[in-house]
Amino acid sequence: MPFGVSSAIMNSHIGEIAALGTSVSWTVAALLMEHAVAKVGVMAVNTLKVAFGSAYLAILALLLTGHPFPVGLSASAWLFLGASGLIGFVIGDYFLLHAYVLVGSAMAMLLMSISVPLTAVAAFFVFGERLGNWALAGMALCVTGVSVTIASGNKTRRARADAAPGAAGNGAGTVTVSAGRGPGSYAKGVAYGILSAVTMAAATLCTKAGAVGVDSVWATQIRIGSALFGFIAFALATGKLREVGVALRDRRALPVIALGGVFGPFVGVGLLLFAIQHAEAGVVSTLSSLSPVFLLPPTALLLKRRVTLAETGGAILAMVGLALIFR
Repeated sequence: MPFGVSSAIMNSHIGEIAALGTSVSWTVAALLMEHAVAKVGVMAVNTLKVAFGSAYLAILALLLTGHPFPVGLSASAWLFLGASGLIGFVIGDYFLLHAYVLVGSAMAMLLMSISVPLTAVAAFFVFGERLGNWALAGMALCVTGVSVTIASGNKTRRARADAAPGAAGNGAGTVTVSAGRGPGSYAKGVAYGILSAVTMAAATLCTKAGAVGVDSVWATQIRIGSALFGFIAFALATGKLREVGVALRDRRALPVIALGGVFGPFVGVGLLLFAIQHAEAGVVSTLSSLSPVFLLPPTALLLKRRVTLAETGGAILAMVGLALIFR
């Protein structure tokens, strides 16, 4: 492809490319954070990753604007972006992590993918965004591909758990439901998963409303700063601030969290803010949700996990959808 043509395509799809970069960045962050969470816990990792991200952003803002923190922004920008950080990172993570416990991470991620059509529909009514037929078809394929990938991974993990030594059974070939995973807990977990999707869509819309005319670095700072405030307040209210202190003294986990802070709240969220400013909210929501598909190659190559045919098919569907969005 001639350079001029490829350059024109990049310029016309700069928002979509940034959203795709968000998924790539969050994929790297997920691989790093999985190790850290196993060592020091979710609360410590969430709090420290946004703390590191805030520090990185302050340095970048100082270099680019001469100010380490946002200045001269309207009250509405602070309000919407701050709300976006609290809703997306703090409240959204609360629902999502509880859904992990009650219905499993795969089902929780599947439920959270509902945020894509929710965002697209809400953006139509709030911002008047209209997506073309190809973009809508591409979004549908991406969501289907991610859903198939997650559902297949969930089925594979359950099969391995059933076959593992010591797996609990009821004598009829089924696994006994563990504590906290009964019918009532499952319904509650599904509700939490749906609420995580609603909060994700709400956070995207708040970001879209607050980021108009705001430098993407400053917009990211406000989102991450409000998330840091929220995590610290939550840790104080629940008595879990000590976990953060323990993590700060862990010489193995801390460097991993610091590096994860680069790819998660620094690069990933920064690219997401830029994408929201330059592309339709529904498309951005779709392209930034491809991490479960992008995680397949590294988990197969690095973690030696077998990738099933259904997972591969889901990845192909997502890639076809991706091509349609960029058509």
